[in-house]
Amino acid sequence: MNQKELKSWLSRRRESRILDRIREHLVHVNNTILKAMDFFQFWLKKDESAASHIFDLIHQEEKTADSIEAEIVQMLSEGETPEYVRTDLLNFIRLADKAAGGIKRGCDNLLLIIKHTYPETINKVIKEIFDKLTKESVSFFEAFDNMFKLSKEELKNKITEVDLMESEIDKLYKRMKYEIAYSTESVPAGALIILDHAIRDIEEVSDLLEDCADLIRSIAVL
Repeated sequence: MNQKELKSWLSRRRESRILDRIREHLVHVNNTILKAMDFFQFWLKKDESAASHIFDLIHQEEKTADSIEAEIVQMLSEGETPEYVRTDLLNFIRLADKAAGGIKRGCDNLLLIIKHTYPETINKVIKEIFDKLTKESVSFFEAFDNMFKLSKEELKNKITEVDLMESEIDKLYKRMKYEIAYSTESVPAGALIILDHAIRDIEEVSDLLEDCADLIRSIAVL
């Protein structure tokens, strides 16, 4: 792929309908993650009704993102979009859409085990993961939104924030697995398996956002 050609194509069309729809898609992806933080607060309080309500909102945001993704795919398949542009933008959109699906799955699994009580050490780690994922998502969205507005150095710093949050979330997930192994004797094994699946889904969301940010780096920084 010729990154200079891709950057040129995107910058000439920064106000295009395709880029507008991509931004709208990312708004909904970002919303799923921001709402997930609200979900966790109710999950921590074991407020099943409120957590279920927030999960419904997350599900709706994810469905809306899916619909916009399908429209973008259709738009990219029409007209005279260069192959290298179509391929990279499709990859970018699909990675972002998977992030929305991942946060939905993670919250859905957490909802299944909301009635169980976990050690404070585990609750603290999960809160840190949600905190950092929220920051990562906001930094990623700001990087996309300002791809052609910030200086290369400013954009590079914004993407570095995404990388840093991803690295910290990875370490937190490893810490949580340690806590599951050594501080959860009173928690049923089934609930611990579901908990691990939930946080693994959320950790993978962080990986997907970093992958998307890497494409922005390739286009606008390198």
